[in-house]
Amino acid sequence: MNLPKLISAPLPWLTLIGGRILGRSAPTTTPKIGFSRTLKFTKEGWRFVFLLLLIGVAAVNTGNNLLYLVVATLLSLIIISGIMSELTLKNLTVKRVLPPAVFRNSPVPVKVTVENRKRLLASYSFWVEELATDGLECEPFYVVKLDGREKKEGIARYRFTRRGRIRLEGVALATRFPFGFFIKKRRLPLQAELIVYPAIVAMRLPPLYPQREQGTGSAPVRGAGDEIRGLEDYTLMDDAKHIHWKASARAGRLVKKEFERERQKRVAIVFENRGPEDEAFENTVDRAATLANHYLSHGYEVALKTLKHFIPHGRGTPQLHRILKFLAEVRAEEESGTPSVRVEP
Repeated sequence: MNLPKLISAPLPWLTLIGGRILGRSAPTTTPKIGFSRTLKFTKEGWRFVFLLLLIGVAAVNTGNNLLYLVVATLLSLIIISGIMSELTLKNLTVKRVLPPAVFRNSPVPVKVTVENRKRLLASYSFWVEELATDGLECEPFYVVKLDGREKKEGIARYRFTRRGRIRLEGVALATRFPFGFFIKKRRLPLQAELIVYPAIVAMRLPPLYPQREQGTGSAPVRGAGDEIRGLEDYTLMDDAKHIHWKASARAGRLVKKEFERERQKRVAIVFENRGPEDEAFENTVDRAATLANHYLSHGYEVALKTLKHFIPHGRGTPQLHRILKFLAEVRAEEESGTPSVRVEP
């Protein structure tokens, strides 16, 4: 008889004892995250168990066969509940699609897709929820019935309560089916990572042209621009596309549109990221993000300055995401004082 092969039979205790006799360590196994189960009794379940124990004690003390029959029936209900809940959660897969941009404290829709890969059996009364994650609040996605080989899509609302990089480890399938005695959960690994931007808050925003006479905004200077300053005679050196035909017909000669030169609109957001990372610091980060969104949405070139970093001037959506991504992970510098944010031309 081959003793090593006999001892390696699929019995954990036999493998452990045999390994110690032969001087070998027991083989290590890697836990499967997607196969883990948890079981939690509900209030109704605890009442049911208490009733079962009460009737069981009465059956033992009295020897009444009818009470034994009741106990056996109640025990069979627990067994049936366990089997049916397991069949409900078996062979279910979940996919979720996160939005491209997420802001702190703003609810976002997350698309959830559930598929039942069982050939015939349906799954009843279960829900999908995100595993506990710091900085995340979300509502579950509930499914009443999912037939075999069927898919269902829905929207779950997520809300991230802190900015920065957040890692999602997975989801849990849960059910109280069929009797509600306990909640069975099956964990599925579904890793994802996203960056939560600071919140865009309501605040008193500075005017778009705070220093018009000093060069911010449009000044009454001749040149190439979009705003019409007036009319003047057309010459052969001018571009024909600037001819004002209606005014030329009224004047009896060719006149052209004269434009104002729009001076460059540039601002710098100065964020002094000092002090402890408390609520005041987070509010200042939100104000900096709000200012960046405000000016960039109105066509400005915006730069961001902190105590140790600088993002050069840029415009448009790429610059906005560049600034928001930096602010999502910015940390307070170890300097005394309070955080502040201001706008400089």
